[in-house]
Amino acid sequence: MSTDALIIAVIGVCGTLAATWLTQWSNDRTRQRELDHAELQHRATYEEQAQDARLTIRRTAYVALNASARQYLTALRNRAHAWESTAPGSNQGADLLEEQRASYRNCYAEAQMIVPDTVLTAARAANAELNEIYGILRRLEQGSVRDGDSLSAVRSRVDAARALLHDLRDAMRSDLGVTETS
Repeated sequence: MSTDALIIAVIGVCGTLAATWLTQWSNDRTRQRELDHAELQHRATYEEQAQDARLTIRRTAYVALNASARQYLTALRNRAHAWESTAPGSNQGADLLEEQRASYRNCYAEAQMIVPDTVLTAARAANAELNEIYGILRRLEQGSVRDGDSLSAVRSRVDAARALLHDLRDAMRSDLGVTETS
């Protein structure tokens, strides 16, 4: 056998081995790209599901907060009407007011943990006004009235609270993407 033939044979064997290795390497890279793509799709799906879950949690909290705040405001207004139209010291509507207040406080506490700052700002303003109305009513009922405490002050604050609850509802709807940001 000649040297040229030996060199050609070695080159042929090396070429065959290199072709096999390159084919395997190419297949491994293709498989890795497929796995990477599947992982990206899995992550995207997971993130989308997590985002949907967060939105559902916020939506549920918003519905509860909106309903309980409005019921609390109604109970405050009804208690003021009852106190005004009955003998001072009457307990008419007091139990319902305390029940609505407790429900509202629970919803507000939950919302504080999950809502974005824009909604929390509106919730704080409404909460402060609702608590102020409650405080005035309690002071009137207990006879420890401060300057400015009166049933007419309660009525005007109820109107202010109604406007703040409207702002809160708009902030929640905007956050959920139901309405456009003003």
